Amino acid sequence: MTATVPSNKPKLQVYLDEQMLEEGKKLAEKRQRSLSSLIRRLLQLEIEEAKNKGEI
Repeated sequence: MTATVPSNKPKLQVYLDEQMLEEGKKLAEKRQRSLSSLIRRLLQLEIEEAKNKGEI
């Protein structure tokens, strides 16, 4: 995995079931990203899609 980098960005805590957590870790590793980075990217894509649809 990648090294931890200190950040001044706001933090968010989420609760995941074990299967989602393990599969997320596997996907992040396969894509050479941290789990946090993967989740951030997926959320970014959802937000962009919502904006394009006029939802936000």
